[in-house]
Amino acid sequence: MSKLISIIMPVFDGSSYISRSIHAVSELLKYYSFPYEIVIVDDGSRDGTRFKALEIASRYDNVRVVGYDRNLGKGAAFLYGYRYSRGDVMVLFDADLDIPPQQIPLLLAVMEGAQADVVITNKWHPFSRTVASNLRRFLSKSYNALVKLLTGLNLSDTQTGAKAIKRYVLDTIAPKMRARRYAFDVELLLLAVKHGFKIAEVPSLKDIRLSSAFRPREIARMFLELLSIVYRHGRVR
Repeated sequence: MSKLISIIMPVFDGSSYISRSIHAVSELLKYYSFPYEIVIVDDGSRDGTRFKALEIASRYDNVRVVGYDRNLGKGAAFLYGYRYSRGDVMVLFDADLDIPPQQIPLLLAVMEGAQADVVITNKWHPFSRTVASNLRRFLSKSYNALVKLLTGLNLSDTQTGAKAIKRYVLDTIAPKMRARRYAFDVELLLLAVKHGFKIAEVPSLKDIRLSSAFRPREIARMFLELLSIVYRHGRVR
């Protein structure tokens, strides 16, 4: 792929891993000879994440660190990074590397081969290897079922933190987006479908390890955000 790729990595309180993550993603993209930039977005961290990120970014020509002082959510961080990016393709990638960076070349290859506008990783694809507790698996699949029911999106997994999106898609839909936290991905994909953009799903090449747990308050907020998205945009026809 000859187009400039912007890897946007939102991070919150990730001082323990951000240096390793920047190095791992940068080395992989150099190996594949992609023209790229990495945009680290500090989402109001309180543990010195931005300082650590700036320290390692100074060793690379194509890594930038931006951010703000108040935690706003992954969706807000991604859109902030998009505004500071220059790429033709944006890759939203979780900074903790729960999904290994080897997923990035697959997203880009499918985007080019399938001529898709958006490519998302489906952690529940038959070929994906996802390690998760029974509770986490149940909650994730239940949320996906609810998303399908309320939005009409025919996608098996909206939430996985590895997505590739062409810039013109975001240029079209970002001004209409309001979700900033838990249901940000749903709003992005719902608007993409409503504007006629093509979405492809791919499995994860490497193991995905889901270690974080949802608190009851977060589950309630995800549901409320989802309802607000359906209220604003309606269902897929």
